[in-house]
Amino acid sequence: MRIFKNEFIRLRKTPGIIMTLVIACFVTFGVLNMKSRGMVFLVQAPDYKGAFKEVTDMGPEAALSIYSDKEYDETDFSREAFLNKTIRSELQEQASYEDYLTEITDSAKRLTSVSIFADEDSFSYRNALKTAQAYEELKGKITIETGPSKGMELWSGNGVTGIIIILVLLIMINEMILKDRESGQLNLLFTMDKGRGIHGFIKILVCACSSFIVSFVISVAAFFTCGYIFGTGDITRSVQSVVGLKGCTLTTSVLGYMLFYFIMLSLATTVMGIIIFLIASILKSSVFVYMGVAVVFGVEAVLYYLISDNSYLAFLKEFNFISFLNPNRYLSIYGNVSMFGYPVNRLTFVICSLGLLTLAVVPLAVKAYSRQTTVVVKRNLLQGILANEESPVHRLISKIRPKSISVLGHETYKLLICGGTLWIIAFFAVFQFMNFEAEREYFENENSIYYKNYAIKFQGEITDATMRAIEEERKRYTEIEKELKNILLESPPELAGEISKQYQDKLKPRIGLEILSSRIQTLRENGGYIVYDTGYRFLTFDPLAKRKELTLAITAGIMLVLALTYLFAGDDRLYMDRVTSVTLYGRRSLYIKKILLGSFVALIIYCLNYLPYFFGILNVYGTAGLSYPAQSVVNLEGTIFEKLGFSIGGCIAFYMVLKYLMMIAELFLLSCISRKLRSLSRTIVTGLVIFVGPFLIAYVLI
Repeated sequence: MRIFKNEFIRLRKTPGIIMTLVIACFVTFGVLNMKSRGMVFLVQAPDYKGAFKEVTDMGPEAALSIYSDKEYDETDFSREAFLNKTIRSELQEQASYEDYLTEITDSAKRLTSVSIFADEDSFSYRNALKTAQAYEELKGKITIETGPSKGMELWSGNGVTGIIIILVLLIMINEMILKDRESGQLNLLFTMDKGRGIHGFIKILVCACSSFIVSFVISVAAFFTCGYIFGTGDITRSVQSVVGLKGCTLTTSVLGYMLFYFIMLSLATTVMGIIIFLIASILKSSVFVYMGVAVVFGVEAVLYYLISDNSYLAFLKEFNFISFLNPNRYLSIYGNVSMFGYPVNRLTFVICSLGLLTLAVVPLAVKAYSRQTTVVVKRNLLQGILANEESPVHRLISKIRPKSISVLGHETYKLLICGGTLWIIAFFAVFQFMNFEAEREYFENENSIYYKNYAIKFQGEITDATMRAIEEERKRYTEIEKELKNILLESPPELAGEISKQYQDKLKPRIGLEILSSRIQTLRENGGYIVYDTGYRFLTFDPLAKRKELTLAITAGIMLVLALTYLFAGDDRLYMDRVTSVTLYGRRSLYIKKILLGSFVALIIYCLNYLPYFFGILNVYGTAGLSYPAQSVVNLEGTIFEKLGFSIGGCIAFYMVLKYLMMIAELFLLSCISRKLRSLSRTIVTGLVIFVGPFLIAYVLI
């Protein structure tokens, strides 16, 4: 018990763990906010909550009668009309619950009467009868109460809560395993009364407790978020009162369903946590641990999304972590899994599967933890040959190779080869190549196309000739309007519509001309030139590119932490700074060389991350106008660039350099974090939280 308490306290006091959990709650809030926008069509969440507050104390039939009396017009596209339609639809679902049960049993009877499904030994026949029986037992036992459904539907069916929990557990477990290995404490564990085995089992218990705690925190955060957005109503009403959960066969309240959901989610995340524990005990690097977990989830996702429910491999779709981490799949509606032709309740199947996985994985995880080593010595055949003093090859090389190596060369080899940075960069380069997509031109609407054509046509300095050309173009449209009026006066009424349509197509580009004319007034005041600036806006931090810029910043932050943490933490965790401080040039010289090496690696990451997007934008939108004044671009008007006389190209160059300098600043901050924590895994975790967390939250919330 004392060991368990100590391990739990160590994990809780690990730097970055609490911050990771807090960020996970913010991410949950942001993700649910985004998903909520797609759950209602042209209806505001506050209006939805307010509408149900007015009918909460009524039964579904009484509430439905109120909304049935309201005027209903299919051609009414007002905000109130869509709200009434949404509320009426939910109330109809709640009021017809008994009809829903009857329809299920009737469908089962019809299905079993069809000749192709009438085989009593087939899964289809048995499944239909068992499903009908499950819903038949609910008749007359469920009381439906009025209340909002969207909140609980969002909480139960969002599908991402489990993934967020797993990401937090991945960081926590990786930290818990690797900190003992890095500090050399594994050697001390051999002297314990029962060796490493009992210690590994206790760590697994800590993982299980952490899983329940993290699941509880994230679930509560999700519940309050859903309550804030849509409202959850009375949680003591029957769970079938929630429209999206009326297929549930549990005779419990919404609160009871939430507790059961939480238990199943915690069990699933616990089993996944034990598997992460096993992977972290086998692999010796945080990067490889993350990659190993990604591979496991990738394989599971392929099996989950490619296998059909009717396939003979359907049990692999259910025996799957993607399915386990989404309890809504087997709790919100009754379902069976085919086991040798016999229907097995999906919920029972999941519980048994989680139990079997626990029994199978725990011994393996304990064994793997017990057999891990502090230092792995790698030796290949070539090293063995070269190490042979009697070998003529060794004598020849010893005469040629230098007697010593430069500090920079030593640090380069240590970072790229020993730290695995070379493989990380290579993997990132392959990933960028495989996922490269040519940029596509962005148009907000049809008028943007007409504006583009005129901006390119009149591109350049605004002169008197330019204004005369624009005025001539405007007169041409005036002549077209006059021509249209004359033709309509002379044409029969039945042809008026077709003629107007043809001429309206000719007049549409005039909108682009008017947009350009209004833009020219501003450009003449601030000395700007006419230029089609959409591409330049994407490269100068315009709101149009906010999601893309955040994505690039997140990618750069992740790669910077993964590739360069070993540069500093590899020495700091061993307190090598105390050794280098007494060398000939001291630690300052070594630190400068580390920064130079890190800056070069950061430059490679920068080029792989940003240059494809940069050249893709220029390829689509062109480079004409780079020498024009900065105020020619909408988002650069009135900025410091206009006052300093920057060109558009100069502004783009400034922003490109600024992004690289931000990466260098992150490099310096990473060195400070490493010196403070003196741990490779802790530095990775803290670096990801600091460098990636804020951008990720901003990406989710916008």
